[in-house]
Amino acid sequence: MTAADLQQYIGVIDRMKSLLNSADFDQVFSLLTSDLPKSKQFLLKMELKRMAQPCNYFIDLRGHVDGEVIPYDYMGKTHYMDYNAIKVFEAGLKQYGSYTLGLYEEVLNTENNFRVMHRKETEQRVRSALQQSPDNGNSAAEQEDNVVPQYASVVRFGGYTARQDERMHFSIDVEIELNGKRVRASTSDLSVSGCKLKLQQPMTAAAGQTVKLHFTGLEQEFMLGLADGVIYKIVDIETQAAAIYWRLQRQQDDNEPQFAAFLQNFINANKRRYKVNLNSVCQSLRTKGYEQFYLPRISSLPVFIAVKDGQPVPLCTLTTDYNKAVWHYFLDEQHQAVFAGLCHARRLKSLLQKPGPEQSTILYCFTHAVKGRLFFYSATSEELAASEQLRETFLGFGAGKPSWRVFHFSVLRTSASLAEMPATLPESSNSKKAPPLSTLVKHFIQDVRYIVNLTDITSTEATFWYQSYPVEQQHLKLLAQFGHKKPATQSNCEAVPVQYVNLRSESRYLYKTAVSIRDATSTELNGHSRDFSSKGLQVETAIPVRFNKGDILQLSLPDMQKISNKYELNSLRYEVMAVSKSRTIMNLRAAETEEPHTGRLFFSQLIQNNRAKLTPAEESPKYPGLSTALRNMYLNAHNSFAVYLHRKGIRYDIDTVAKGSNTHSLHKLLSLHSDDEAQMDLALILQNNAASLNFAQQLKQMKRFDSPKQYELFLLVNNEAGALHISCKYDYEFSSEQSKQQFVLDARQSGVLFCYRLLLSRTGRPDTDYIAPELSYISAYAIHKARQLEEELWSVAGVIDAIDISAEIYWRFGAAAEPAKLQQQRLQLLSTQLQQPVA
Repeated sequence: MTAADLQQYIGVIDRMKSLLNSADFDQVFSLLTSDLPKSKQFLLKMELKRMAQPCNYFIDLRGHVDGEVIPYDYMGKTHYMDYNAIKVFEAGLKQYGSYTLGLYEEVLNTENNFRVMHRKETEQRVRSALQQSPDNGNSAAEQEDNVVPQYASVVRFGGYTARQDERMHFSIDVEIELNGKRVRASTSDLSVSGCKLKLQQPMTAAAGQTVKLHFTGLEQEFMLGLADGVIYKIVDIETQAAAIYWRLQRQQDDNEPQFAAFLQNFINANKRRYKVNLNSVCQSLRTKGYEQFYLPRISSLPVFIAVKDGQPVPLCTLTTDYNKAVWHYFLDEQHQAVFAGLCHARRLKSLLQKPGPEQSTILYCFTHAVKGRLFFYSATSEELAASEQLRETFLGFGAGKPSWRVFHFSVLRTSASLAEMPATLPESSNSKKAPPLSTLVKHFIQDVRYIVNLTDITSTEATFWYQSYPVEQQHLKLLAQFGHKKPATQSNCEAVPVQYVNLRSESRYLYKTAVSIRDATSTELNGHSRDFSSKGLQVETAIPVRFNKGDILQLSLPDMQKISNKYELNSLRYEVMAVSKSRTIMNLRAAETEEPHTGRLFFSQLIQNNRAKLTPAEESPKYPGLSTALRNMYLNAHNSFAVYLHRKGIRYDIDTVAKGSNTHSLHKLLSLHSDDEAQMDLALILQNNAASLNFAQQLKQMKRFDSPKQYELFLLVNNEAGALHISCKYDYEFSSEQSKQQFVLDARQSGVLFCYRLLLSRTGRPDTDYIAPELSYISAYAIHKARQLEEELWSVAGVIDAIDISAEIYWRFGAAAEPAKLQQQRLQLLSTQLQQPVA
């Protein structure tokens, strides 16, 4: 690569490339460099001669560029380049005359090379930092005005646009007849049940009106016998770039069966010739793909509430690897869920009557153990606001207990009718339909009316602040009203795990056998296996262990040794992959060396010979199909805000946001200055890439099974001169907890403060089985679109879930109940205003 001190003469170098082996080289070089010192002329000539040297290096850009790399043969050698590099290579051959060192360097420095991209991003960050320094004299308002938009596409969870028929992009001449007047138009797309028209001149009409359509273009080629035209109803009228489009739905009449059969045959005969409209299927595929990344990683626990005899009955929960801790927290000494005491009728009714876009509150909980029995105490912020004495006693006493928890508690309306996913492929495609819900599942969920969503927002720092509330012993009796009564008969609430792609490389089998464990200090510990595969074991011990991830242990299997003479099952080396929170359960992997691992060989043969007798670790569901039904109900009710991070080589992009059926307050805040509901500007919360770089750096250090990394985002909304002004701040930008407290308390005077808990999780690979029908359908008509969508989903590396904790932040930092209540009213009022359509 040309040295830095010669970069200013790059124009001379580029001009001389094509003349390197020309007889005119010296003459032209002298003319171009006549005003340069002799020393510079000498360095430039040496550089040009270096670039002109023949090159024999192989070019291999696999893993080095953001593009598809393919083999490329040249002069008997096979190079590996992407299309961009091939274009540069072939242009360079004409310029240099042959494969030279200069050409080799140009190919390695294309714009989509990850090394080049990283260098440019670093330079841009340095320039941005210098521009934002105090010395540049720009005010904060001026900097905000100069913020570059960072748009993200919006995916709507549960938003499937199923079409009854296949639509074909086909333009034919038609005439519209309305009120005795005929206007010429042409079809944009065509299906059996409808069409989209582009009008050639304006025509006054409204949605819902019926018109007659004369297919003048088709009648020139076919004997349709439609002199009176075909009746259609106007579904929608829209204007795009000064062009008027009508969407029409065909109505039934006397000619309807014959014309429908003609259209079906016509489309089937021509859909390979003309493009089939795949927009709805592509949208459904993206939605399903992003949903399946999000749902298995939710930290919120959805509790499904049925209404029986006018009373709420917790029926079941939808569990993931991330929310199981919430499920276990609400189990009593008999391992029975206590959601009945948590979600009683009075509490749910109070929440459902709250104004605003979201029926939610903050729930404070702790437990008290007496004589082997576990008693639960819970109270919402509204219940504690009844008196300052009550609030201080509950928060101060509860926060001092190890069982103290704070939850975001929201109630969502739902019904059993939302349990079945609508079809995502046209009925005329003859694709295999998803099986309907079983009678057993329908009966199980028929009375479900609500979903209580519980999200643990407890943090060590927040607990410290709650512990500062004063507690007087004589007031502790006030807490009795918040204790859960022990019912005579406990309703059985079941945990239903989310079904998603199994990322394990092999099946595990349940088996209990004695295991002797020895560490590097030769300390021996006894335990037993819970399950095994050929590559690893899950082992449980009676006492907590001190081992950590990465430790190497030596295992002996005494009972297994009795049935095996072929393998020596002593001192088997296993690596610790994970340890449970109780530190009594370990996931172990066979530590491979140059020699085959004896334990792996033994378990492989054991599985091969006894597969029919072994019990898989994955249990069969009690109600097949229930997990899918609950998943659909949850996604159709939840007002989620999810942000996705895509891996693009060495960088991470944040360009996709997902929303639920109900709009989240953060969506509206970010859409205030946007006219396009399909896109959202994330520049406010990404802060000139500072936040996204922080997320990316954290994501690089995370594994798929790691707990979510938590952040807090503060958005302060001020009304300045009739316009809303929003400022953004992350928790890591505060120098101390005290400065954060001061910021929150000051916000009461200057505006309305929104606060969000952000949960960053690393994703695995996409569940291709789940999207296989849509992918197969798209591939049949547009393989490039299918590949593009598949590449998009494979590039997803992380997801951020945003939980609104605005109602909790003031009490955490000791704000008085009355000012906090007024602030909450202002917050609800602003949230309601944000629900209005964006102007």
